[in-house]
Amino acid sequence: MPNPNDSDDIEMQDVVPLLVESGRGPTPLSPSRRPSEPSSLLLRLDERVNFKKLSPVYAPYLEWVVRLMLVSCFLDDSIRTATQFPQNAEQVSAEGFLPSKGAADVALGLGLLAQWAGSACLLRVRQTPGLANFATKALISWSVLQPALYGQLANFEFVADSLSVTGGLVLLRAHLAGGDRVGVGPRAQLFGRLLVPVPYVYYGGKLLVSALDLEETGSAAGYVASLGEFVVSTLLFAAMVAGVALVAAGLKSRLVALAAAVANLAFAFYLHPFFRYVWREDGKWKYDENMPMPDVTLPDGVGIADFELWEIYDLHRYYFFLGVASSGALFLLAQVGPGDIALQADEQILPTRAQD
Repeated sequence: MPNPNDSDDIEMQDVVPLLVESGRGPTPLSPSRRPSEPSSLLLRLDERVNFKKLSPVYAPYLEWVVRLMLVSCFLDDSIRTATQFPQNAEQVSAEGFLPSKGAADVALGLGLLAQWAGSACLLRVRQTPGLANFATKALISWSVLQPALYGQLANFEFVADSLSVTGGLVLLRAHLAGGDRVGVGPRAQLFGRLLVPVPYVYYGGKLLVSALDLEETGSAAGYVASLGEFVVSTLLFAAMVAGVALVAAGLKSRLVALAAAVANLAFAFYLHPFFRYVWREDGKWKYDENMPMPDVTLPDGVGIADFELWEIYDLHRYYFFLGVASSGALFLLAQVGPGDIALQADEQILPTRAQD
């Protein structure tokens, strides 16, 4: 990344790590430094398609896609807020900490402005340090305040995903804005890196609870099924713990983040395919009557019978884009790396080839 003191414009560089690697020069692999199996697979892929040569062509487009993923939840939420402003203001005044509907209107208006302006600034092809500073500050502020504003602090899925997106914005701020000029640097990058995998801490805890909560059964088939669920939940819990620990330590964090981003994106499409549940017919929107309720935390005493079809669809859409945004945060971590405060600050996704 160029020094912000040398130029006011920061060109988009260093994209998704499959296309960009930072290193100190090409060196052949010695027998004692053979790549691990995942790195070996990537190396064989790079032998067929040289990503480093493609990087100058496609890097700007792919980095823009990562930014779009990161701000997608803000763009979607701003559209929802604008089209359902009275309902949102009523929810904020009823469940949040604001004392009146007038204060809720003002807060939502400011949040709408922050989401629109911040997202638009970050989606510019060319960035200046001041613009990146404003945009990331605006979106981080809204991401932190939103759970409290809507009275959703007990909704741990929502809070965990919001923290992950916040971590991605902190990483993007450190990457785009420049360290000395706006006061972000290695410590900010460390903080962002620690926030990005927060959802896996929560989901890992849920898996552990489900693994320990075995139902008593008198049948052999039931026992085998219960035991199988225990084994699968335990293995997934161990994988999540290992991944979070590696990211926190800054060891193989780019590779872990890349794998987690792909998996997270796949789960978002699998669990919340909102686009499958709605269609246009005779000039009206129709919703699938068999649409399942998303597996998310609901307020006490509230069940699926209390929701209309469009509200269930809206929940799927919201959590879909939240999942896309958290995947963007993971892709961003894979792109920019763990920073200087890490066990492996100069990690490379692809082992360096002798011919490079």
